[in-house]
Amino acid sequence: MTDAETEVDALAVRYGHKLRLCAHSVYIKDATITSSVPNVGIGYYEKNGRHGILNCVSPLGGKLDGLFYEDEYLVLDPANVKAPGDIVEYGQPVVLVNQHGMVWNNKTGGITGYVGPRQRGIPGEMFVSFRRWSPPLSKKEKRESATTTAPLSGPPGSERDVSTASINSSSSLISSGSSSSVMFDGVTDGPVRFGDQHVVVTVVESNRHSQMFNKRLTNFKKPTSKIVGGYICCDGKGTELRFTIRPAAPRIEQITMLNKLITAYNYGQKIALPMGLLEKRHDPKTGLQDAEILFKLTNQTTATISSKLLQDKILQHASANGQKENEELQTSTHETEFALPLRFGPGELVVKLVGIVPRRVLKKLVRASERANRTEPVGKRARVVATARAISRRSRTPLQKVGAVVRQVPVPVFALVYAFLIHFLRNNRFLPRQLVVIILLIVPLAYVAMKVDHPFSLLFHAPPGDSEEEEEYTNTSLKLIVTQFRFDVAAVPLPTGPLSANGQRKPSMGDLPPADVLNGSETSISSGIIEPSDAVIVPRRFILAEKGDEVKGRERYLTTLAWRTENHLDTILSQPWEPFRTIKNNYPHYYHKRGNNGEPVYYEKPGKINLKGLKAAQVTLKDLMHNYLMVTEFLWQVLEPDDNKKCISVLDVEGIGISDFVGEAVEYVRNAASVSGSHYPERCAYIFIINVPSWFSMIWNTVKTMVDEVTREKVIIVRGNKKKILEALAEKIPLANIPEEYGGESVGKSPEEELLFDLMAYVNGEPDAPAKNPIEAYVKTP
Repeated sequence: MTDAETEVDALAVRYGHKLRLCAHSVYIKDATITSSVPNVGIGYYEKNGRHGILNCVSPLGGKLDGLFYEDEYLVLDPANVKAPGDIVEYGQPVVLVNQHGMVWNNKTGGITGYVGPRQRGIPGEMFVSFRRWSPPLSKKEKRESATTTAPLSGPPGSERDVSTASINSSSSLISSGSSSSVMFDGVTDGPVRFGDQHVVVTVVESNRHSQMFNKRLTNFKKPTSKIVGGYICCDGKGTELRFTIRPAAPRIEQITMLNKLITAYNYGQKIALPMGLLEKRHDPKTGLQDAEILFKLTNQTTATISSKLLQDKILQHASANGQKENEELQTSTHETEFALPLRFGPGELVVKLVGIVPRRVLKKLVRASERANRTEPVGKRARVVATARAISRRSRTPLQKVGAVVRQVPVPVFALVYAFLIHFLRNNRFLPRQLVVIILLIVPLAYVAMKVDHPFSLLFHAPPGDSEEEEEYTNTSLKLIVTQFRFDVAAVPLPTGPLSANGQRKPSMGDLPPADVLNGSETSISSGIIEPSDAVIVPRRFILAEKGDEVKGRERYLTTLAWRTENHLDTILSQPWEPFRTIKNNYPHYYHKRGNNGEPVYYEKPGKINLKGLKAAQVTLKDLMHNYLMVTEFLWQVLEPDDNKKCISVLDVEGIGISDFVGEAVEYVRNAASVSGSHYPERCAYIFIINVPSWFSMIWNTVKTMVDEVTREKVIIVRGNKKKILEALAEKIPLANIPEEYGGESVGKSPEEELLFDLMAYVNGEPDAPAKNPIEAYVKTP
């Protein structure tokens, strides 16, 4: 498969995508239009007049321009048959939902044919289809067509590309306002792509008795109208609108680099790059894989700055800033700009490097470049090398040397040593208890003091510039900026490859991204298009968990499939599990309703676990792990089968003690965290830790090493009373869904728990069990 074919696949508009419909107003003189390709999308005029808010074409003119808001539309299937990730084809009915949840509606009251944004599910809601533009029929062609073609039942004024099939399809769309019965049997004309130009939009159904409004969208205004660009109509009056389809600009949801995670990034913000990320790390076997930056966007696309690209750009940036031999650069005037194409989607991110390249980084990169090229650099590169070679190491105090060594100790290694220390001191009967407590407090405090930057760092770290080691951890000069998302219509390639009967290019096994991947499906494609039929489709969250590395993501997913088979997880919910009620009674954990964005919410109280009761009932660590897997599969198979959804967890650690962090309790937490991180990646929305004791921070430094770095960044530790806990939870969970014990309004057992208890009663054959499996529709059968 060629690069051009892959790019075309990435440009395909899919159900669940967001797009902008850009068009020039026909009422604006050509001289005022700076580009033949429209860049501003249609939108709405905010002024709510007697006919309500109406859709229009920019500009409004003068002071009214401030009342124009461009729309971006979510593409959905009105029949709810197409799944997110399925390709949208020309001729297929779609419903376009704007950023406020409104859809096009032509029943605006008092005036006819105008289109305005309204709520879904009411008369006048418009289902539309995209069509390729073609010139209107001449009078002669119309006469010839009338003699050779049977009359159509469509409305007067229908254009030449509205086929008989599409008219029949339109009549099958019900006019009662419901979209549940929408059907489509028409002929399609290939996939709709981002960057397509001269696209017209045809109304196929208005969910009202009259069919006179089922025509193409047009641009119209009365001579007396103050709206310069004109309104959007669907009754044939005015001039036909021809659109350019552009993607909606996505937000950057997450940036990952080394052990650093940045969320909710805004375009234009400066990012200080960690020194470890900037230094060349050469592995002859695996190459440079550990110095990349991964961008995850809200439209399910990713972009990556590979280690090689980053280091090449750093050298280019240093050279462009004009470093001179034996001189240290004090100011930087040059900005190095480059573009990152998005994977699995259209467009690119525009990125800049600004500031001064740290001397240590420059030195290492130049040396590595010399080794790779095996030639002595000349010109500007020679001056860069000379500057790097001028760096000299200066002396440090003994305490600073100790601090430098301690800084090299990874947190997991320290946690392991600290755990052994706790175990040793707890079993030592000769040391006073006060001394044991002091040691347990001083050791982590000393480690943190030497590991983390703070106002007294100079006691343990050499001042900036006094040593190369200092620069290994700090970088305040070189920064990265993502300036914008960019989509160039002129760069869009034409579709290539074999076509199906309906004109659509057939995807191949290497196509990116397959619809099933976007759909979150974990099953193979059985349509016959992809061969072999048992090809494994990797869910996107596994690729994202591996920072966009498809090979590693596939390996991880295959490992998970083998692990699931070994543990019979596809049928775990149909297997009897007698310890269920015993574990529930001795270990409080439960699901309770949903978060603001529909996330299931899981509550757990590790401080209330009754280990003695569990041991008395002969419940083992293996049983606890089986129970953990069972309730986790209940979550993702039943409560939230959508593979792209996430869960909110609330850990109430009230009553927990230091002694709870050793022995089987820690072993269970470690095993559960390992399973979650390895086999359920990208499933965590937030983790709240509430009712924390005063000493919890010290223990958290140990516990967090058991959790993967991405999940760690989503942990919210809430300190304070019940009021503060409620305030924190209410930011992510509706008050009506928060349990009463945490200040919310939800009383009693949740529907989720009722369903789980009914399921366990059924599979365990309890006397009061329901007669039918309550989750029969969800359980996977072997």
